[in-house]
Amino acid sequence: MYKVENCNDKFWCLLDVQTTMPPLLALRWLEAELFEKSLGTQKSYLDSVKLFYDFWLVKHGITLDFSLHKHKYHDIYAFVSELDAFWDYLISDKEITNVARLLTESSIQRDSMRKKRTAAKHCSVVCNFIKFLAKTYISPSYQDEHPLELRKYRSLMNSSLKEAREKFNKYQQSNKNVIDNDIMRSLTPNQYIDFISVLEPDVMKPKKIILPNGAIQIDWQLVRENKLNPINSYEVQMRNYLLTLLLVKYGLRIGESLLLRKSSFKKSETQENQWIMRVRNLNDNKLSDENFEDVRNYKPQIKTASSIRDIYISGRDYKSLMVYYKVIRSQECMHEFIFAASVSPFNPVSYSTVNTQFSTIVKSFKQHFPIHFDKQYAEAILSTITPHWLRHTWAYATMGALHNKLQKQYIQSGIVSIKGLMEDVKDKLRTQGGWSEKSTMPAKYAKRFIQENANITLMEVYNNYKPSELFYDEYNFILFNE
Repeated sequence: MYKVENCNDKFWCLLDVQTTMPPLLALRWLEAELFEKSLGTQKSYLDSVKLFYDFWLVKHGITLDFSLHKHKYHDIYAFVSELDAFWDYLISDKEITNVARLLTESSIQRDSMRKKRTAAKHCSVVCNFIKFLAKTYISPSYQDEHPLELRKYRSLMNSSLKEAREKFNKYQQSNKNVIDNDIMRSLTPNQYIDFISVLEPDVMKPKKIILPNGAIQIDWQLVRENKLNPINSYEVQMRNYLLTLLLVKYGLRIGESLLLRKSSFKKSETQENQWIMRVRNLNDNKLSDENFEDVRNYKPQIKTASSIRDIYISGRDYKSLMVYYKVIRSQECMHEFIFAASVSPFNPVSYSTVNTQFSTIVKSFKQHFPIHFDKQYAEAILSTITPHWLRHTWAYATMGALHNKLQKQYIQSGIVSIKGLMEDVKDKLRTQGGWSEKSTMPAKYAKRFIQENANITLMEVYNNYKPSELFYDEYNFILFNE
């Protein structure tokens, strides 16, 4: 079998697990067409090709590369003829079968459509891979036939791939028209308030202790316990809360939050009591960030070049992050990443740890506030809450604020174009959220926003709801010398 491996944060590569070497065909595709793409795109494409390699090995008993070599790099059409079988393999949970299940329940049908959209994406990528193989190997460099005959063969291949791609695209197109409420769920204001009430950490009072050697140690004394929070460790409570704050208030992705380090924050010269949070990869030297070694097995990455951005955050939120960084997380941390594991060797916190903690919080939220999961209500939460819900929540709230702000400007300027207003809103949301020009996500948010007539946003929550103080007599015990 195969795996997609991160190669020193430089590129992604498909590797044979047994030989630990890259398969030739996938490697040539990477070098020729993927190497200049973003790391996220490389991984996504290679994940799809990996599935095709796995499928081929399971069905034919030999590797895909050896199969082509065996036929002297000529029979590439065999790959095209297996696309339907590959589709069945993906739909049947990666099993070689000719049995089709009949789906009746609506929830199962929705899951089936989601599975088909995912399978369509994988098949479309494999079509690109096969097209590259045809362009490379059906040529005079590898075949002795007349160039005109090779051109006809390539033309036949491209026509077959086009037909297959059109069949798969109908499922991908349905993904664009899928109900936004189903794929981009967010929390309503009431749900958000109750969710935060579960997530809020205990209120602690810092007490300064001077050790015999003159060093200062902070001892935390409990002032008020949050009995809804299922996490016992105050350090982990604070880490969970601040991570969530970055997602729901500033629209960061989880990976972007996990990449933050102390040098990611710079004081604003133009905005009083504002700090700039710099969202970047570790190895982006052009942006004057220091390089750090990331020991995590699954290293967070910035999704696209558009995701690299500067975000203003409040002085209060910056100080909360620095209190956690300086005195709440372990002093034995040997790295500058903001969020660290709570157990030795205190490595940067991982995706899996965040997801595990989040699941625990969601379980408590469901236990204490079952009304939000009651099917009799239209806003009921019927699917699994994920950290990305909080980014969706931020997007809807931000879209509401941008719409209101730009609407006033349009009215003052005598412009009444609703279409133009929404285009401006989408562009600004795209910039703040770090989406590329090709991303359809801002348009999907706009569609739902228009449908709901901009009545439901979280801005009133941010304006009217005051969270509990994170620390008793907060910040007075720490000197900030930035």
